This record gives sequence, structure tokens and C-alpha cells, in this order.
Amino acid sequence: MIERLCKARVGGSFWGARPALAQGCIVVKCRAGEIPPLRLPADGTIVLWTDAPHQVPPAAHPARILTGEIDPWHILDHAAQVIAPPDEALAVLARLRGIPATDSTTGAPLARDAEARQALAWDMLVAGLDYHEPFNGAAISAEAAIDLLGEWRRHLEVTAGIAVQLGMRAWKRGQIDRFLARGSDTPHHANGTADALAKARAGNAAVAIWPSRVPPGFEASAAAADVPIVRIEDGFLRSLGLGVDLVPPQSIAVDRQGVHYDPSRPSDLEALLSQHPFPPELLRRAAALRAAIVAAGIGKYGRAGGESPVVLPPGRRSILVIGQVADDRSVRLGDVAGLGNSGLLRGARALAPDAYLVYKPHPDVLAGHRRGALDRDVRGLADKILDAPCSLAPLLDCVDEVHVLTSLAGFEALLRERAVTCHGAPFYAGWGLTRDLVAVQRRERRLSLDALVAAALLLYPLYLDPGTGLPCSAERLVECLAGAAPRASLLTRLRRIEGKARGVLRRAA
Repeated sequence: MIERLCKARVGGSFWGARPALAQGCIVVKCRAGEIPPLRLPADGTIVLWTDAPHQVPPAAHPARILTGEIDPWHILDHAAQVIAPPDEALAVLARLRGIPATDSTTGAPLARDAEARQALAWDMLVAGLDYHEPFNGAAISAEAAIDLLGEWRRHLEVTAGIAVQLGMRAWKRGQIDRFLARGSDTPHHANGTADALAKARAGNAAVAIWPSRVPPGFEASAAAADVPIVRIEDGFLRSLGLGVDLVPPQSIAVDRQGVHYDPSRPSDLEALLSQHPFPPELLRRAAALRAAIVAAGIGKYGRAGGESPVVLPPGRRSILVIGQVADDRSVRLGDVAGLGNSGLLRGARALAPDAYLVYKPHPDVLAGHRRGALDRDVRGLADKILDAPCSLAPLLDCVDEVHVLTSLAGFEALLRERAVTCHGAPFYAGWGLTRDLVAVQRRERRLSLDALVAAALLLYPLYLDPGTGLPCSAERLVECLAGAAPRASLLTRLRRIEGKARGVLRRAA
């Protein structure tokens, strides 16, 4: 439990500020009205953390005075010694971490040997305590409580330093605000690029953007102004319903280096896949999450229903070919050869001339909202074209292989241990798990499937609990998606009617 706590870095005001501190400082923690006499070594930097700085005697002023909510783990990263009341969070965490601590009321050193640390952890974290999760009030273990708080800390760290938003659609803003809020503070929605850069520079902060919704030159302008950019996209387990139907996301990806679907430059996800250690505990968690997703038939847009609409011929190799939206950014950036959906189908047939090919158009294309129809002269290359909406998971369960440009369907196929051929360069290609027709030279590491799942679903995205709006784990969202049925709002129903009308007009044209 001590190792778990120290790894999660929770306890005390872990959401607090992280002021600049000298390495090897001596930290004194005092409550209001309890300023102790400062009998401290003459050498070394002294830091006094107090709720009442005005009560510090002038002659006793240390080199630095801190007040308010401060992350104790940040302080412990710099402290050589802690002086505090023994029940103060800073003293407790210092002892659990093995940092010398002194009782400020008696001047006696606080034990930090292995036996003392174990007894302290039992007294402070287990004995006489009950823990309940915030989503439905169910009782949980101390370990589960630590893990949940660890998710909250990760959420805060991923969104730290963002003060301005640009390019968020109006119907999505409320949900993005929940992801990026820090207490009562929510990043400002800018009125254009100049306003975004001015406010970010004034606050020495970053701008969060939705990449497809900002002008092409905005990132260059931000770099020239020395303003950091944070890119936000939907997560890979998104919601119960399509974004095109205006269903807000329960998961987002926040990327400071690039964006996961752009193979021309690194991204935070690629860095995780290339460099992050994947210890056995993390891989076991990823394997369990993958099993839960497959068992519930969950994909990006929630739980699948029904059976496969295709009856496959026995004894014949079957391949599912996944169509995409023609102008989607992942296609424009990741379809390196410029194949498009028609070129993808031609390529699949060329690689598998005797296979039974099933072509599945993108649901946004079928709904009439986006473009991506096949050229007429290639439609005959498919043995079956699914011209009606259907769930992806039942198809993945019955075919032998999947061919994609950059579609997330390829990742969902990998979750179900299907063979995947990538005609483009999606984030999951290049790690030894797929047959790749396009090489991404940076991707040299060979990964297990569970390492891919750990990075893509556990370490990279952020999640919100659908009921409470609180940060949650991937496992919690999967549990919610597995148990909920999608409900179409009035706005969603209107969008579907609009899509059908567009489809009729395009066919007539």
C-alpha cells in the first residue's frame, strides 16, 4: 500500500500549487496559531509552510514562506528534512517516503524504519476507516481509493497549464469545460486566434485547441508568440453515440507534442508506445480491460447490439474492409499514399483475390453527414457492401481479417485478436502487431497487444463518469457503457433527419 501511495502521489493537498523550491531544503509545516520556535540549522535553505504567515515572528523569518494549498509530493521532491506535527499530512507522507521528519512540538525525530512505516500506513490508511467510491457510493478498499485518486492526479497533470480554449464546438463546450476545469476555474473560450494568443501570453499559459477547428497557420503563430499548444481529440472509448449526432464525449485525448493520427511527427501517444515501461501489473490491468471490452461488445461509440448482418461463406477467407470519411483529418494525414476508400478496396482485393470481401462504409457517410462514397467502378470488387447501419463488433467477431486506412476499427479488431492490414499509418501500426503497407521509421519498438492497450486506453486518454461528471478510470467508463442503452435526444433525432435529407440530395445530384 505504501508503494501504491507513493507511485500515485496522492494524499494531502496533492492538487495544490507547485512553487519553485531549492533542492535539499528544510521544510517546516505549521498550523495557524502553532508557529514553533525555529531552532534550525544555520546552513541550508529554510522553507516555512503555514496557514498564518502574519503570525511568523519577524526575527524568525525563513528564506521562504509558503501559504495555501500546495502539493506535498512536490515539496518532498525537494526536501532534505521535514519538521511538522506528527499527524500533519506532510509529516506522514515524508515518513512513508523515507524522508527524515521531526516532531515540531517536541523536537524528537519521527521513526521511519520499515516497521514504523508499516504501522503508520496501517493506522493512517486502514484502521477504523471505510472508503466509498463517489460514483454510486459502493464500498471500496483503501487500495482502490488510492488508485482512483491516482486517476484524479493524472487528470490534473495532463490538463495543467491550460488557460484558454479555441475551436471547441458550442454543443461540446460544456463537456470539454468539465474535462479541463480545475476546481471552479475553467479555461476561457477565446473569441478568435488573436484573443487566444493574447490571453495565453498574459497568463503564461497554454491554449487548448480542437485541431480541425482552428486556422491552418495557428500553430505557427503560437510558436512565434512562444505560446504552448495542447491538442484535444475524442478518446478511443468515446460515448454512447456518434459525435456527428451531437453526443458529447466521455473521453478525450490531450496531446502536447502532436496528435495521434498524424504520423509525420511524434505525439504523446507515440512517446508512450516508444518509451514507457509496461510493468506486469499494468499489463494485467490492460488484459482485464480488453477482456471486458470484448465481452460487452464495446467500441468507440458504445456497446454494440444485434448479430452480424453478413452470412459468410464457409471455408472461404473473409476480410472486412473499413471505409472512412473522405476529409477526416486522420485520413488526410495518415493515408500517405492517397488511396481513399476506393483505393483501399482495390488494395484489399489485390492482396486477397480469392477472399470474401465485406465493405463497411463509415456511419457518418451512411447517415448523410459526410462524404466518402466508393467510386462506382470499384463497388464490384466487394462481395458484400453494407449499405445499412450496423454494429462493428459482431462483424469483427466473425471475420478472419480487417483492412483499414487509418480507422480505429483496426484497433478494435486487434482487441479481438483479428489480423489487421494497414494501408495507411494509424497510431497502432508499426509496433509489430499489424501488417503494415506504410512504414513509420520512428516506430522501432516491438510491443505486446496488452502494452498497446495500456498506452492507448489506460495512460493516454482522460475519462469522465457519465453520471457524476467526475474523472474516472477506463474501467469505470467501460462498466457504464456496458450497462447503459443509448438514448437519442431531440437534437440527435433532428441531426439524423438532416443527414437523411442530405443523403437523398447527394444521390439525386
